[in-house]
Amino acid sequence: MNFNTRSNAVYQFYAAFFPIQLLVYQLKYNLMALIYWAVLFLIISENVGSKYGLPYLFFSPEYLGNISGWSFFLLGFAIGGFIMSFNIFSYLRLGPHFPFLATLSKPFFKFCMNNSLLPVIFNLYFIYQFSTFQFREEFATTSSVLVYIASYLLGIVIFIVVSFAYFFPTNKDFFKISGKRREDMDSSRPFQSVFHRNRNFQEASTVQREKKYLYFGRRGRIYQSRSILHYDQNIIEKVFSQNKLNASIFELATIVVFLILGGFRENTFFAVPAATSIILLLTIILMLFSAFRSWFGNWTYPILIGAFFGMNYLSTHTGLFRYDNYVYGLDYSPEKLSPYSTQNIERRANEDQQLQQTLLHHIGILDRWKSRTGENKPKLIILNISGGGLRSALWAFTVLQEANKITEGRLMDHVHLITGASGGMIGASYYREVLLRSKRDPKIHPESLRYRQNIGKDLLNRLSFAASTNDIFFRYQDVEYNGHTYTKDRGYSFELQLNSNTNGFLDHTLDYYTQPEEEALIPMMIFSPTVANDGRRLLISTQRLNFLTESHGGPAKMTKSYENIDYQSFFESNDPGKTRFTSVLRMNATFPYVLPMVTLPTKPGIQVMDAGLRDNYGGKTMMEFLFVMRKWIAENTSGVIILQVRDTKKILDNEYYQQISLIDKLTIPFGNMYNNFPKTQDFDQEELMKIGVQQYPFPVDLISFNLRENMKDHISLSLHLTSLEKQKIQKAFYSVNNQNSLLQLERLLGMKMR
Repeated sequence: MNFNTRSNAVYQFYAAFFPIQLLVYQLKYNLMALIYWAVLFLIISENVGSKYGLPYLFFSPEYLGNISGWSFFLLGFAIGGFIMSFNIFSYLRLGPHFPFLATLSKPFFKFCMNNSLLPVIFNLYFIYQFSTFQFREEFATTSSVLVYIASYLLGIVIFIVVSFAYFFPTNKDFFKISGKRREDMDSSRPFQSVFHRNRNFQEASTVQREKKYLYFGRRGRIYQSRSILHYDQNIIEKVFSQNKLNASIFELATIVVFLILGGFRENTFFAVPAATSIILLLTIILMLFSAFRSWFGNWTYPILIGAFFGMNYLSTHTGLFRYDNYVYGLDYSPEKLSPYSTQNIERRANEDQQLQQTLLHHIGILDRWKSRTGENKPKLIILNISGGGLRSALWAFTVLQEANKITEGRLMDHVHLITGASGGMIGASYYREVLLRSKRDPKIHPESLRYRQNIGKDLLNRLSFAASTNDIFFRYQDVEYNGHTYTKDRGYSFELQLNSNTNGFLDHTLDYYTQPEEEALIPMMIFSPTVANDGRRLLISTQRLNFLTESHGGPAKMTKSYENIDYQSFFESNDPGKTRFTSVLRMNATFPYVLPMVTLPTKPGIQVMDAGLRDNYGGKTMMEFLFVMRKWIAENTSGVIILQVRDTKKILDNEYYQQISLIDKLTIPFGNMYNNFPKTQDFDQEELMKIGVQQYPFPVDLISFNLRENMKDHISLSLHLTSLEKQKIQKAFYSVNNQNSLLQLERLLGMKMR
């Protein structure tokens, strides 16, 4: 055989090889399904979502607090569901392009066998990726990784077997529908070598009026299809119609099962790994789209677009499709909705009596704080805690726990105010609660390692499961809190998991902390979530903060924007003190899309999001507080210590910049606003602090504890941490820079140098 003949034979083989042709047709007719695979490949190759730890959710799934064979089994089971939804969608779209399938026994099964190229490549690559990750990041043993691989594959196999158990008896081929015998109209034969000098094969494998295909059949052998010109076209179409009906029933039944499972979100058993929930969500979306596509054909896109705009219209003119998320404990009665208007905001901000009363009330708290320090002129410490997901929560708790222990409790004795955003404030809140309980119960030790372990536990699994099953599509469950009924969603799941992780330490109403703060037993906390509607900040505390809502200073004729809104006074008719404290933490940490925006009882309704959108470090709130209280601070303290607990150093070591690409030039105008967001806030607050400090009649010292110091260091911005990431956070406190910051803190507090 000469080279040209051999090359021609190879070309003819691949041109007729059904798995290859399926992939070509996927690109041509089924690009939507391939996009899902592209997303998964980008995730597991760590090209998408690495900053937020998205690949880690797949490489290190956690179930019931542990990485185990069960967690990988559940992930494999979900992947098996996605593979089957991909096969069903592909079969409905591409099956009619290959009518010979209708003449095969178990046509859908044969189609899946030949459509397995992408799933096999994905799973081989994924197994390699998560095995490497387990060795490197989770310190897993070889035997453990082998168990994970076996469990993962078992999960895939079980879902596929269950699926085929449905399709085998329900799907029919040409012969079952027509009643003819296969022996009389055999549709296939075993395939001989492609290099066999057989003119009949060469003619049969070329594109003629009826193309022949080479496909995987019984026992994995390769078969060659025969001409189907003599088959009844009506019966062939009937085969595909009947298969389409069965596939649609299977898709809808699977979706309904997923949605029903969402009703068990409170059961720990159903807190499946976050990656499993992500796959479930992709599967539901793909199955829904497949069902629409199979029944409405080319009208699918116009119908979906029309439905979207119709839902949008109904959400603004009726009570349908609003999907509001609530602050648990607040009264949302229609007669108690506060008007949200410039006039109302301005009126409340300018109530002189409230301004004076709240100012004097807070000065009284400062007096009691000073008395508890036992010093004539103590240092007043204000904590600025940065946001940053679970890493910031664990980092804030670690810094406060370690620094307070080393300073023998003097740190927290001198802290009067804590401000900040997102996860950092969750960690600080938990430490403050542990400290409060230790003052009431000597059996509780704030330095105990178990509290640090609690705050580092996963917060994403339960939330993700709620989102993937019924949170996005249907919210049919309610929860009652303090006599009011609210809709359950992923926000509720987040609070449920947070309270579970912290043993219910934070499960209080907001007014639970009113007296301890007034007596200066614990530092006061000010949360400042952002009003998404107009960019204002909602200042939330146990105390009224009217003295921070009036625009102080500035030119006499300056237009005032009234940036700050006091939560306690603005919603005084809605029982703000009965707000669930974890709802306050959630409002302050509502990362876009991960947690739902919170709707407040106003007319029209306003939504609030993460405090980090406006003030990721609490610097704005702090500077406003110092300005208002400057006279008292100058007369009663020896100065202010601003203690920043940051998840990222302002200027990282070994920081570098890369040449921008063509794609970068297209994305920078939008990506720049987000990627440089923390730096922009640093620039603004540094300038604000420089101007403010020069005017204060008291000394101000700035001390920073930084988690990430080097450009090469990376801990994901996520609600889930790996074992290695937790280890990095624990070690970060003992870095040279952070230990120097600790020495500076001890010196300013008048302690003997170590």
